Amino acid sequence: MQKKSEKFSLYVHIPFCVKKCLFCSFAVSVGQAHRADDYIDALENEMRPYKGATLKTVYLGGGTPTFLSDAQLQRLTNIVRQNFIVAPDVPWSIEANPEGIDERRALLLKNLGVTRVSMGVQSFNDAYLRFLGRAHDRLQALRAFEALRGAGFDNINVDLMYGFPGQSRDELWADLQAVAALPSEHVSVYTLTIEPNSRFYARQVKLDGDEKLADDYVFVAEFLENAGLKQYEVSNFARPGFESAHNTVYWEGGDYIGLGMGAHSLMGNERFWNVSTLNDYLQKIAGEGRAVEGREALSAQTRLTERLVFGLRMNRGVSIPIIEKAAGAVLPPEGKKLIDDLVEEGLLSREGDRVKATVRGRLVLDEIASRLV
Repeated sequence: MQKKSEKFSLYVHIPFCVKKCLFCSFAVSVGQAHRADDYIDALENEMRPYKGATLKTVYLGGGTPTFLSDAQLQRLTNIVRQNFIVAPDVPWSIEANPEGIDERRALLLKNLGVTRVSMGVQSFNDAYLRFLGRAHDRLQALRAFEALRGAGFDNINVDLMYGFPGQSRDELWADLQAVAALPSEHVSVYTLTIEPNSRFYARQVKLDGDEKLADDYVFVAEFLENAGLKQYEVSNFARPGFESAHNTVYWEGGDYIGLGMGAHSLMGNERFWNVSTLNDYLQKIAGEGRAVEGREALSAQTRLTERLVFGLRMNRGVSIPIIEKAAGAVLPPEGKKLIDDLVEEGLLSREGDRVKATVRGRLVLDEIASRLV
């Protein structure tokens, strides 16, 4: 399945949530706390084929991993260490919501070996938190951050959302001021999107126009840069040395193992993904030891294209010779011509053999990707 000499990133999906936010379209389970132990049993079974693999990053995502009890979190981290080789310096990230973090919980996470906490704040405006259907308010977010600092965490990410219908520039500025005042080491910024399978989609919530959202994005990027958070990816800003090691693996086209309901994996020239409902996941693991729903064989040319597209998300861009060597393929003449055209249009720029998205290009990155694929 994998060469034991290679290093992988590990993503473990914990689907449980107190409630499902109105914008959420992810694979989550609400009101299923009584099934958490069974789920961890299933995760342990799913890990077994990978036993002995060496990890370079660990990411516990969701859902809400901190929904688990203390004992369940302890067991989860234990089974990861029992099945994988995890060096002491490997970064461990966990996603958390403010309502699930207090001083005691923060200390527990620290003692379990977690090195980075990614907190889903989304906004410091109570009206917008209610609009999103979040389970916390501004004060809880501030207290949760203080609790993490008090426990010794020096690597905290804050998720911030903008693009709420009718959001004023003053309201956006206030959110940015709040996150800069914390101050966190990393900020992930996302535009509110209306995704199928979300309640906002069912309610036909309408967003502001693209021009306003583009202006807001530029404002956000400039504000955070001035606050000492350097943009290194289209949605991510960090103080020097605090870039997300785990997410960088995705953007650079590295291999990763995904465990749990709805999780995706990429190994060599194959991508595969798990079933996305809790019942199906538990039943398939119990019956087969695996919960794979689908597989996709990737040609060397596809791997090259994906490395190019994902690499352009990063501010440093991509070196064409490096990604060609990594993928074992060469960019065809029509691909080179398309890059030339995008440079001519001012959406990409060149520095030696490296290609980057310009500020204008970052505003239409999805369009660029669709042209390159």
